This record gives sequence, structure tokens and C-alpha cells, in this order.
Amino acid sequence: MRVPALDLAAFDGVPFPVATRAELRRDRVLAAEGMGHKLVVVWNHGQPRVYEDSCPHLGLPMSMGVLEDDVLRCRYHWWGFDRDTGAVTDQPTLRKQRKCALKRHGCVMVGGLVFAWIGDPDAVDAARAQLPADISEDFALHRVEFGAPFYLALFNAVDYAHFAEHRYYKPLYSLYRRFRRDAHIPGHPFRWEVTGEDDAAVHIRLESARRDLSMYATCADFRDDGGVNRFQTFVTPLGPSRTQYWECYSARTDSPLTRAAAKLLFHTVIVRLLETEDRDWTTMSAPNFLDGRNIHLSETDLPLGQHLRKFVLPRVRAAARASG
Repeated sequence: MRVPALDLAAFDGVPFPVATRAELRRDRVLAAEGMGHKLVVVWNHGQPRVYEDSCPHLGLPMSMGVLEDDVLRCRYHWWGFDRDTGAVTDQPTLRKQRKCALKRHGCVMVGGLVFAWIGDPDAVDAARAQLPADISEDFALHRVEFGAPFYLALFNAVDYAHFAEHRYYKPLYSLYRRFRRDAHIPGHPFRWEVTGEDDAAVHIRLESARRDLSMYATCADFRDDGGVNRFQTFVTPLGPSRTQYWECYSARTDSPLTRAAAKLLFHTVIVRLLETEDRDWTTMSAPNFLDGRNIHLSETDLPLGQHLRKFVLPRVRAAARASG
């Protein structure tokens, strides 16, 4: 199987995370990347805005600017732009004002995350419909950059087959299985089954571990039957082979002790895995996968195959046809 070249322009309108609610509220102006664009994210009284990170004058990044009341000012010449619309408000270095504006993209805040999309900023309903209905407000978060297309980074979150090969994973998981005896045994055969599909997602079941998975364009949403674990993995395509991976974990329990233990496990184990084998193996595999060398998808790779079928291949093939 050879995956066509990834044209990120084909994914205009697809939402991706650019900040957490907490950090944007604290910093008010943040630099971000997504879909090959440099972006600036602005708090705007809790209704965030996303613009191209470039002043229309000489191009200094607006993320270096200052938010003064309702005006975002460029540090170069102190030109001001309305933070809600991006329209120029004043140009103190000019005798005669010239019309210009920041280029605005779409943005919506859902749960504890701020999402952007490239394109029509008014297409909020269409963008929101491509995300899970329930996005956590309070979660432990780790971000790491993968040198791989976003669909491979997203598959990393749900690729059970490779977990068994991580250093230290088997002994830790064997301890976990004492409390969760129906959990899938790493390294043993298993099979995913598609249980449904709608406009936003493909819904998949791993019966051996009693887990449901919903694959969205930029999110993998995991749910355990009666379990306390809630993983939502989001990806931000930075470039054709660069992805920012967002692992969001929350414990579904009212027990402070259980929540504290789960958070500790996340920061000591999950983060370590993401920063080592997960990142490195996915990055090193990507060039061969893209070249179509030795690629044989199996039943364990079903989430990747379904994601490619539904969200990736139709878009990149349509873009290739349009470009001639």
C-alpha cells in the first residue's frame, strides 16, 4: 500500500488543538502551528480568535505583540488590530491610514481545549461536528512532536500490538491486570471490530479488553466498560510529516486517592513511553510507510486502515486530481 503525498490544504476545515483553555486565559496571546500555517491565538474574553501570525505591514509575528485592552499591537511599529475581528484600528506611523487586517481562521473552545481550523471562521458548527461530543474539562496533558504524518501519530495512541515491546511495560501491565483481569494481554492476538460509522467518526470495539474506540479526523477517543480511564488523543498536523501529539488523560472517579494515583501513573509511565519508543519508532517507521515498503496492514491495524479510508485517502486523492 502506498499512501499518496499528504497535501495539508486538503484538510481545510478540519479542527485541531492549538492551546488549552487554561494557558490561553493565562497568557492571552500564544503562538501556534497547524496545517502548515504559523498562527497566533488570542483570548478575546473567552471567545478565542486565531489569525495568521504575521503583521500585514512588514510581517513581524503578531504573537510577539501586546494585547492592550481590545487591541492587539505589533511590536515593530505599534500598529493595532481589533482582537475580535482582526481589522486595523490605528497605524501611528502613517499620515494617511491604509486598509488592512489580520487574516483570520476558525476557532472554537470546547471543554479544556482551544481548536482552530484553516478557512471560514464562521463555520463553527461544521468544525464542532468533527469533534467528540464530550471533551474533558480537567485532564492531565502531555504534548510531544512526532516526525510522522498525523494519521500515524494518531494510530500510535491505539496500537495495542506495539505496547508489549516497550521497556518496562510488561511488568507494569501485569500488575495492572491484577485489578483488571479482563484487560488485553500485550503481545497476544486480538481483533478490532467496526461497530458503526457516522459523519464524524468510525466506532470500533476491542472486545477482549472491553474497550470502545471512536476515530475522528484528528482525535482518538477511548472508553473502558466500567473503567476509570479516559484517554482522548488529539493531533495537530504541523506539516506533511510533522505532528504535535496531545495525550489527554482523566480518571472517571470521585475518589481523590484513585485520581492522584492515576495522575501519577500518567506522568511517570505514559509520558515516558511517549517521549521514547512511541515517538522514536513512529518517526523512524514513517518514511518506509510513505514509500510503501513492506506494508501489510492486519486486523490489529484496523483503526489505521479505517482512518485512512474515511478521513485521509479521499481528501488527498481529490486534491491530487484537482492539481492535475
